[in-house]
Amino acid sequence: MEINTTRFGNVDINEKSVITFPSGLPGFADLSTFAIVKCEQTEPIQWLQSMEDMDISIPIINPFLIKKDYEIEVSDDELDIIESQSEEEMIVLNIMVLPEDLSKMTVNLMAPILINVNGMLGVQIMMDYKPLPLRYAAFDSLMKYYNTNVASKEVGPDASADAEGK
Repeated sequence: MEINTTRFGNVDINEKSVITFPSGLPGFADLSTFAIVKCEQTEPIQWLQSMEDMDISIPIINPFLIKKDYEIEVSDDELDIIESQSEEEMIVLNIMVLPEDLSKMTVNLMAPILINVNGMLGVQIMMDYKPLPLRYAAFDSLMKYYNTNVASKEVGPDASADAEGK
């Protein structure tokens, strides 16, 4: 299906990839269906695009790219919302804030989004029982990610050829 979003224009969305948030998201309780939009210009930052309000797209990221030792604790009740007890069928994403000055970008580590990829159900949980920041500085970690991946893409094929040639 094709949707016309404010941020991305026309985007093709696979209907099977639409995520339902039974409880909505904090601040967006009236919105319950979203799709993850990947944008080449912002990778690894992706976007949680509302399927009900084309003006709403929320920047999200895999938190382990920003904080390698990130840990989450999830209750059985929270897992029941997404009908999953298996880590293998879950992905964890966190909401970002991308201000005009991108060096001040942050990621909310206290409230991860859990998605059951088999059932396409999602929930945002609040881990207020853990000492995690709502606004964790993300710029430096993201720059390290970009530098590592850009360097590996530039060097990767040549390095493989060199390794095979020796």
